[in-house]
Amino acid sequence: MAEVVLETERLILRHEVPGDLEVWLEHMNTSQVMAMNGGALPPEKVAENFAKARDGEDKWPFLFVALKADGTLVGKCGLAVIDSPEAPEALAGQAQIGWSLRADRWGQGYATEAASAVLAMAFERFDLERVYSQTSERNRGSWRVMQRLGMSRLADLDYNDPEFPPEDNPTMVWGIERKAWLVSQAEAAADA
Repeated sequence: MAEVVLETERLILRHEVPGDLEVWLEHMNTSQVMAMNGGALPPEKVAENFAKARDGEDKWPFLFVALKADGTLVGKCGLAVIDSPEAPEALAGQAQIGWSLRADRWGQGYATEAASAVLAMAFERFDLERVYSQTSERNRGSWRVMQRLGMSRLADLDYNDPEFPPEDNPTMVWGIERKAWLVSQAEAAADA
């Protein structure tokens, strides 16, 4: 059993367990799911990415998202360092939040639920001052999640990322500061 790092009402966010790679290749590394993330990867590249995460090479955890009810792997969510050489200087080395869900679980609020937990971890556990997120204009589902998270559009930081096709450029940048997140949490608690 993998260590559960975060838990929400319906989800657990955890490290890898045996069988995740096979589920990932079948449900996540598809042309539909990866359409706006540069396309499906060769299986050996996916396995390499899994090994890199397993070896703890990343600064922050990128977590597997599974249903609490039955353990079904539905995606990933986590933090990463912005390392694109094309990104504006203000973004270089900064934290970004990202997520990806298998297509049969889209539209059920899982991305927002997982990302909310990861954002809380970023500000509470890692004491980050701000977190960015990036997507493309045509990835409306992703930027709607960013809006639900309370992120603001930062168009002055948009840039062309050569790792993505022309239809996914420029990269749209969103962000939220710790202070704004704390205010939103206080407002949500007052409304509860």
